[in-house]
Amino acid sequence: MISIEKWRFSWTLVATVASVLTLVSVVHLFLFPLVPSFDYFTARQQIQNSCVPIKESAERVTNRVWENSPPQLNLDHRFPADLHNAVVYRNAPWKAEIGRWLSGCDSVAKEVDLVEMIGGKSCKSDCSGQGVCNHELGQCRCFHGFRGKGCSERIHFQCNFPKTPELPYGRWVVSICPTHCDTTRAMCFCGEGTKYPNRPVAEACGFQVNLPSQPGAPKSTDWAKADLDNIFTTNGSKPGWCNVDPEEAYALKVQFKEECDCKYDGLLGQFCEVPVSSTCVNQCSGHGHCRGGFCQCDSGWYGVDCSIPSVMSSMSEWPQWLRPAHIDIPINANITGNLVNLNAVVKKKRPLLYVYDLPPEFNSLLLEGRHYKLECVNRIYNEKNETLWTDMLYGSQMAFYESILASPHRTLNGEEADFFFVPVLDSCIITRADDAPHLSAQEHRGLRSSLTLEFYKKAYEHIIEHYPYWNRTSGRDHIWFFSWDEGACYAPKEIWNSMMLVHWGNTNSKHNHSTTAYWADNWDRISSSRRGNHSCFDPEKDLVLPAWKAPDAFVLRSKLWASPREKRKTLFYFNGNLGSAYPNGRPESSYSMGVRQKLAEEYGSSPNKEGKLGKQHAEDVIVTSLRSENYHEDLSSSVFCGVLPGDGWSGRMEDSILQGCIPVVIQVVISSFLLLCQNGSLKIRNKFRIDDS
Repeated sequence: MISIEKWRFSWTLVATVASVLTLVSVVHLFLFPLVPSFDYFTARQQIQNSCVPIKESAERVTNRVWENSPPQLNLDHRFPADLHNAVVYRNAPWKAEIGRWLSGCDSVAKEVDLVEMIGGKSCKSDCSGQGVCNHELGQCRCFHGFRGKGCSERIHFQCNFPKTPELPYGRWVVSICPTHCDTTRAMCFCGEGTKYPNRPVAEACGFQVNLPSQPGAPKSTDWAKADLDNIFTTNGSKPGWCNVDPEEAYALKVQFKEECDCKYDGLLGQFCEVPVSSTCVNQCSGHGHCRGGFCQCDSGWYGVDCSIPSVMSSMSEWPQWLRPAHIDIPINANITGNLVNLNAVVKKKRPLLYVYDLPPEFNSLLLEGRHYKLECVNRIYNEKNETLWTDMLYGSQMAFYESILASPHRTLNGEEADFFFVPVLDSCIITRADDAPHLSAQEHRGLRSSLTLEFYKKAYEHIIEHYPYWNRTSGRDHIWFFSWDEGACYAPKEIWNSMMLVHWGNTNSKHNHSTTAYWADNWDRISSSRRGNHSCFDPEKDLVLPAWKAPDAFVLRSKLWASPREKRKTLFYFNGNLGSAYPNGRPESSYSMGVRQKLAEEYGSSPNKEGKLGKQHAEDVIVTSLRSENYHEDLSSSVFCGVLPGDGWSGRMEDSILQGCIPVVIQVVISSFLLLCQNGSLKIRNKFRIDDS
């Protein structure tokens, strides 16, 4: 039981509740065939309380006439509102403006006959075997290291920045390479003349590593001095790499350099000796080969995941969201040479979602050139090519992208679409900033936020140049995903009319500035001429989505979330970085906006660097920076769990809910924070005063 002696209205609580409601709305949107009301779109005011399609393929296609529109449904009668203007749907109350559009357009909504265009445009030289032809636009999507209308031009991506007398391999960058640089992807390998020429030489592997200067300190790498004598050695008594036989190394017959490992995707084993599948979007849908992250589609297929059929594909292999289909072949069609587009009539329910097939620089190339296999993906593959889920919090962007590409609500007909998704993988852009010279944030003053803004701006320019859909609503029916710590704060001003999917519903009502402690992500220094002056989140149009959490078979089988109250002995629990007062803590005073530091100062349950506990430490209150070996069990044995910011949103909201622990959300600094634990209850004695500093 929680007793509150003095309490004030909290906008943070309101934001949390709104975030949960909008999260559930998104889940329903893509899991159930529903129809939105689109009150937000000025051009669509006429669709408020009905299931009538906004548009319908009314044009005649080879003398075909569509059926009449379905009758309107009286939602006010079927779903009456209560005194609080809420409706009950699926046994749950919904605030009208959030839930009403969910309330009647599922199983009773009539399917419409939708015309899907199956592309037949050809590409120059069939992309020279170095790309995938988009048969809708007749444009090539070139692999890493190639460009041009026919992908015939080579691009050389250097691994190193220009050298200087002090830095013979240039300044540090993730791709820095003292051996052989594969200039198609800016990746470093052992190269010809070694026993294993295709073995990666990633980062510190190729350079001299210095021992710690003092006990407990980490080793340091001298990026000016290559370690070629060791990594090229054939002497088993020296720590080698490029000529080390894996069997001999595993048997401890030879030494190897510990700083060398297998970071690149598509390879496993201590010595990268096991080839495995790389991670591609939807693994190319069974219609292509995943080459390091880029889908090389089979003939007749295209798209980022090879899920879009062209006129040369077999209908029997079409994806479920295009089946069953009736094909209309024009009477005078000439199916020789440059094939014509065909119209396939498919029955679908709204809402309909069009997914742009953007150039690969916004998605596939970011996956293909990853220097760390775990970057920005929700899975990799083991030696049996079985899925290994990652702990990458930002992996939800990849999971969401893959889901909507296979959704029954997906359409190829932009004229009929209700929503348009623009797939820019910002989680890959930010994690790969400074991966290689061609992805450097140097021109953006080192700001990853500014570099990422530029990617979104280029995607916007691409769709307004090649597609007609944006200008119809000024982008209001377009959806963008901003996965990073502070959400859509750095969205270019041109796209702010659109809907933003984020992990943090930060309206900037308290802090109208960047709150991250990591300077490279700070957006305060981005010019208003590029960013505008918008907030990070607009609850009128944007949605909060959960972060990625790897499915844990043990936790699922154990049903820890069902742990009863009597087994939850810990009143409050938080485990995480607590700032500079603790070992390995973040040094910045602005980290977590000071929230974690303040909580630890009052309730720290493990000693800080000075050996001190929190001023009000209590047996049943755990606030620690010590990594737990039984994290899920600790959560499931607690009543309340802290959800505190780091550099932005926190994945502990998902952790808490998944283990049945009540999340306590604190997103601002509290200058007076006194909790008294009495008989298992939590009492808040002092008035809360929000510190705006």
